[in-house]
Amino acid sequence: MPSFQRRVMSRYEFEIVNVFAEQAFGGNPLAVFPRADGLGEREMQLIARQFNLSETVFIFPGDAEASASLRIFTPGGELPFAGHPTLGAAAVWQRLRGLGEAFALRTPAGLIPIRLSDGICRLSAPPASQRLADLDPSDAAAMLGLSFDDIAAPPAWVSAGNEQLLIRLASREAVLAARPDPQRFIRHAQGRPGRSVAYLWHEQAGVATVRFFFEQQGAIVEDPGTGSACANLGGWCALNGLGPLRWRVEQGEAIDRPNVLYLQVDEEGRVSVGGRVRAVAEGRFYG
Repeated sequence: MPSFQRRVMSRYEFEIVNVFAEQAFGGNPLAVFPRADGLGEREMQLIARQFNLSETVFIFPGDAEASASLRIFTPGGELPFAGHPTLGAAAVWQRLRGLGEAFALRTPAGLIPIRLSDGICRLSAPPASQRLADLDPSDAAAMLGLSFDDIAAPPAWVSAGNEQLLIRLASREAVLAARPDPQRFIRHAQGRPGRSVAYLWHEQAGVATVRFFFEQQGAIVEDPGTGSACANLGGWCALNGLGPLRWRVEQGEAIDRPNVLYLQVDEEGRVSVGGRVRAVAEGRFYG
């Protein structure tokens, strides 16, 4: 058998979990490093690139308010906040530390309260802000390969820690039929240079059908389950008088990777997002 070399300078345990998973091989996969002390920013970025998942999360010691602090990396850069890494890290951390149902985690976007009960891990999202997008509905339709009548509301930029473009569509069928045009998408869904994202949604009878797209090296990629966008959706609903509400949010159907998220907006406009976290694998990373 061919030999290989293992250069051992340091060793870090990791776990792979699927977040928003109601079944085996559902949900959004995540790499979690529960003891990341000693890793620098460049090393974390290279590890995230090595795993090549949508996000990899690194857990560091907390403070007086937070049980732990998180750093979240995509293969291309760090995020101030993302929902599925926060929830996945929370589930792993709670199990490893024997924590109770309620605790808090710190992200660069702020303190995130966590609650685990009945098998569902929930986070409380920061209050959201919104601004209308400089995007005509006809341009939004062309960007998504849809008709003008499929756009149900003016597109808006919403942020509950991670700003994204939200586009409300007129039907579930329109959400599933969307086929973004790369050139139009990169131009019209750009929140800042080098970052183009859009979250499509439609809700009926308490069930929301959603899809999240982002640009990566010139290609338009679809994310199977997006907690930060679900938090933004809750924030949009709170800001526009749609609360209180309890929605089942279904994502990933179009790419055969079913995800289920639970969105709540209470009477005071506070938003929580939750889902089930399934353990998949564990191992050691050699640096």
